[in-house]
Amino acid sequence: MKKETYIEKVSEKDNFTNLSNELLQTHDLTWAASGLLHYLLSMPSNWRVRLRELFTHTPSGRRATQTAMDELIAARYVVKEQGENKCRDTIYKVFKTPKP
Repeated sequence: MKKETYIEKVSEKDNFTNLSNELLQTHDLTWAASGLLHYLLSMPSNWRVRLRELFTHTPSGRRATQTAMDELIAARYVVKEQGENKCRDTIYKVFKTPKP
């Protein structure tokens, strides 16, 4: 069985995206990483997508999307975890605020 990499949004509310001005105006992220974060946060609660599928959601392509994702991980807006399933899939959890 092939190991998969998923992205999960962790959210409290549905049907709209409520982002703080602080997040929207942050100078800590590039425009690419900020745009990817806003896109991920706009998805429904418990939304999941395979990382390789996410690369097809933008004309930017795989390398630019992976670079933006790596930046979000470094800034702690995205936390990478190992799943507890049989294949130990990788799960990226997305948050509105950086996690310590």
